[in-house]
Amino acid sequence: MLLNDKRIFIVEDNVNNYAIMATILQQQGAHTGYERWGQDTIQRLNAFMPIDLILLDLMFPNGVTGYDIFDHIRQDASFSNIPIVAVTAADPATELPKTRRKGFAAFISKPVRLGIFERQILAVLEGQADWNWDNLS
Repeated sequence: MLLNDKRIFIVEDNVNNYAIMATILQQQGAHTGYERWGQDTIQRLNAFMPIDLILLDLMFPNGVTGYDIFDHIRQDASFSNIPIVAVTAADPATELPKTRRKGFAAFISKPVRLGIFERQILAVLEGQADWNWDNLS
């Protein structure tokens, strides 16, 4: 299994998107945690430690963005070295450069693709993220 025993935390407001990602990751041996983003997200992150990777949507309700959440997570020193990957349906032409400048480890477009998504995650975990995933198509 590609992701055997990796611990991946997903911050996603859409439960269906979470279910798809979690299923793919779990089929590859990963353990997943989940939060929609709320008052207890940092506590849930702490409870799920150690974390190998955080997957973060960029679009949330009520005027909150993934960039806001990224900043909030990074304020806690416990999470400062954990790679955070944007997984979003937002326009890559606009958002990919922003996520790169912000310090995200990678950008993955939704809908995630079975057979490619798990290889993208493995590449990030191995420090080989490619901001242009065409070589995995």
